[in-house]
Amino acid sequence: MLMQFDFPRTFDDLLGDFLITDIHPLTRSVFPAIDVAEHENETVVLAELPGVKKEDVKITFENNVLTLRGERKPYKIPENARVLLNEMRVREFSRSIEFDHGVDAARISAEMTNGMLRIVLPKAESARVRTIEVK
Repeated sequence: MLMQFDFPRTFDDLLGDFLITDIHPLTRSVFPAIDVAEHENETVVLAELPGVKKEDVKITFENNVLTLRGERKPYKIPENARVLLNEMRVREFSRSIEFDHGVDAARISAEMTNGMLRIVLPKAESARVRTIEVK
């Protein structure tokens, strides 16, 4: 007798995803993906946040550490739908970046457009490069 279970994903797939992406340090994906670029007067952090609303993102800066927290919330799947593939993760996330230079915390700004978060951290005056004239 053949029995078919119509689960969205098989137990092996779920177990494989858990073991490979959530535990194994070499293959673990970190969400959100970020880029950090240092410029002369500022550092810019870009974070990919597809499907995340700006009101679900919290940014803090304390002790020279920028922390980005948020949640990608679940979407409604109709009851009569059969899920054939489910790769999109619904979860809370947190990423922290420590800066080795002074940041003017009062002037930090953030903007989110089309799922891309851009955070600008102006350097403190003491952290900026200066040219010293030799006499």
